[in-house]
Amino acid sequence: MKKISSLTVLLILITACNSDVMQVPPGNEVILGIFGGMGPEATADLYKQILVITPAEKDQEHIPTIIFSNPMVPDRMESIENGGEFIKPYLRFSVKKLESAGASFIVIPCNTVHYFYDYMQESVDIPIIHMIRETAIEVANNYPGVKTVGLLATTGTIESGLYNRELEAKGFEVITPSDSILDNMVMKAVYGIKAKTDPRFNEDLLAIAGQHLADRGAEVIVLGCTEIPLAYNPDRVDLPVVNATRVLAERAIERYTAMSGEK
Repeated sequence: MKKISSLTVLLILITACNSDVMQVPPGNEVILGIFGGMGPEATADLYKQILVITPAEKDQEHIPTIIFSNPMVPDRMESIENGGEFIKPYLRFSVKKLESAGASFIVIPCNTVHYFYDYMQESVDIPIIHMIRETAIEVANNYPGVKTVGLLATTGTIESGLYNRELEAKGFEVITPSDSILDNMVMKAVYGIKAKTDPRFNEDLLAIAGQHLADRGAEVIVLGCTEIPLAYNPDRVDLPVVNATRVLAERAIERYTAMSGEK
């Protein structure tokens, strides 16, 4: 009887393992990647919204998803101020981690980090949905008669001009909170949400900020920070609201459906 060497056995085992890894079961051809952790609760909110609005009646009809929540990503506002020297390695690592894990496309539930969108997109070969651009499209599609948009967002997002560029390109005037309202209401609420302080207090702060924008002439309010929808009560300000997190969830489902149909 011919003997089989230990090397041959090892090669057979490696080949078998690699073969198993490369076999993609039906339904796993397209996988959504979520780069989160900025903050973690906002990441959970995005995934929950995807679950809620996905037209699924059983587990197998939901979207295969890989979530990489990386709370180690440095502060986004500080990173914009210092030119991204410290944040870029975290961003590249995170999006490439999702790509190497098998994600087909990526969504990022953090508005401010989209300041570095081009850098992140250049780091991977899979598409990253641009949250802010898609939100501007949503406003234009749903409120074509509106001229003035009020923006509730962090200091970093507002100062970066991310929303202004996208909304103004579609013909909207953008109103942002005064410095006092931004610091003492919006940012206080955002940090309060992250720290899990009194939810009602955070809701009160954002209601004041929302009414401030309404009083200044806003016709629709964009919630341009993923923490804000966690405490903003649309019933307390008589203006329609566009929630950027909700828009991102809808676009993720649309992209998954489109890519699945191509397979």
